[in-house]
Amino acid sequence: MALYMVERDLGAVSPDQLRLDQRAVASACRQLNDLGKRVRYINSAVIPTDGCALDLFGAQSPEAVKEVHVVAQVAYRRIVEILDLTPGFLQTTTSRSRHSPKKGADDTMTDSAPPELARWLADGQRFFSLCLELVEKSNRLQAKTQTLEAENEMLREEVARLRHKVDLLQTERADMVAAFNDLAGHVTQVVDHILQKSENGETENGEPAQGQG
Repeated sequence: MALYMVERDLGAVSPDQLRLDQRAVASACRQLNDLGKRVRYINSAVIPTDGCALDLFGAQSPEAVKEVHVVAQVAYRRIVEILDLTPGFLQTTTSRSRHSPKKGADDTMTDSAPPELARWLADGQRFFSLCLELVEKSNRLQAKTQTLEAENEMLREEVARLRHKVDLLQTERADMVAAFNDLAGHVTQVVDHILQKSENGETENGEPAQGQG
């Protein structure tokens, strides 16, 4: 059988849902094997920093792996064939075997596993749960960071708009001050002209004021 790696997105998958998906995939493998289709669910790994899981399968074709996920109703990103380059000189205590189990052996881990294996499974599940919680926390922090960045961008745009408005108001104020100064200068000239005529005893028509000789 060939080896296939299935990449899954865990961004929206809780630890409990991950365990349910694993059980569903294992059950789908048993169903297909009962129908004469060769497919094995070997193991899973989680990449917390990427928020994804890598599931390893042994199967006669990629279609069999796809059918497993269809039956289990588990979504995935892609299925790729891989090569097992584990050196043959490694002892079984050093390297976990990827070969098919003996006839009659169960492909999945059951409740009748030895205490050491059960403890290893429990520790692994706690580790996966912790990893997924860290991924979810990272996703929440990333979303919050993006929200804050968007709010900061809006504030920067608002500050720029207010600065532009202040510049316009300052320009208008300068224009009004200049116009007021011009008007004040004109009024001053008119008043000075009237006062000068008054002092000379002339009326507005240029005639001597009454009472003047």
